[in-house]
Amino acid sequence: MKIPYMLPMAIVISALLAGGGCLDNSPLGDLFPPGGGSEGPSPEASGLVTKVVDGDTFDVEGFGRVRLADVDAPEMDTPAGKASKFFAETILTGETVHLDVDDLRGRDRYGRWICLAYVEDPETGELINFNAMLVTSGHAVVKDFKDNEFDPTDWKIPDRL
Repeated sequence: MKIPYMLPMAIVISALLAGGGCLDNSPLGDLFPPGGGSEGPSPEASGLVTKVVDGDTFDVEGFGRVRLADVDAPEMDTPAGKASKFFAETILTGETVHLDVDDLRGRDRYGRWICLAYVEDPETGELINFNAMLVTSGHAVVKDFKDNEFDPTDWKIPDRL
């Protein structure tokens, strides 16, 4: 797996971009409680990520296009959008992702599946909420869409990235 090798590099590059003003560093404050909610993930689908479209959208082999629930990554015509996509590509491309699919809407108006995405921590085997990882890394902001089943305040935030 490339997560243990690529994750530190992605974090360093992200920090450099953030320091250069390329990323919007919005503090999370008390938005998420440390350790997050009591419920564990309930993946309903899994598959290999074949393409990252932007920071919050990617394709999963045999499943289709996924739009991450309740996050908003910068647009691709900005430096922060390119950094967000790079971060997502570094973590997701060629890796298996586990998806919790929205049971209320399922798909958005563009036909993308609305999901929480989880990646496996190679050291512990624990599933890590990628939506939360994207936010805590500064590559997206929380946008709590009330028309899906998810509540970002329940997300378990990883102790380490």
